[in-house]
Amino acid sequence: MKKIISSLGWIAILAIVVSHQARADMVIVNTGTPNQLGSPLILSDGQWLAAEFSIGQSLLSSLEGFINADSGNPDGATYTIAIYSNSGNSPDTSNELFSQQATFTGDGWNGLHGLNWALDAGTYWLAFEVGSADTLQGLMPVVAPNPLPTAWSDGFSGYTPASGSNYSFGVRISSVPEPSVLWLFATGLFAVGGRRLGKRQAS
Repeated sequence: MKKIISSLGWIAILAIVVSHQARADMVIVNTGTPNQLGSPLILSDGQWLAAEFSIGQSLLSSLEGFINADSGNPDGATYTIAIYSNSGNSPDTSNELFSQQATFTGDGWNGLHGLNWALDAGTYWLAFEVGSADTLQGLMPVVAPNPLPTAWSDGFSGYTPASGSNYSFGVRISSVPEPSVLWLFATGLFAVGGRRLGKRQAS
């Protein structure tokens, strides 16, 4: 009996460990770090930037952009990260799916982490914006090695499609498996253990 309980215990531990490992962030969109050889794009109350991406069904855990501070950028500067649905070649600002304020932490990759934003398979836009409640005076360097289609906005008249390496700023998007998938996996392990227990009790 002790051996049976021990076996079930190890199965439970294995389920937890595997589930934990499976939930580790997995980068699903990565343009790479811009080489910063071109003129950087302004990210402030005078210009917002967005990048188009396509994914399968995902639970997004982190959204990042490569951002540098411009002169006069205040300590603890804030900006907003949003996800819009796609409308032709630009973000559909009438359909904002998610939005959250972020804090600039220093030159390099900045963004939001620890998210649980569920998206169905499709094409979307990841936007970096400086709204009326934000303070960032920033820059998004170019040229990213794996460019995405991009668009820019002055914050008032909507987004305008942009193209070319001069607009390919850095974007990274990470995801974790849906919790239901992990639960099914763990349940399967327990079922196997239960079957073994039943067989041993019958014999």
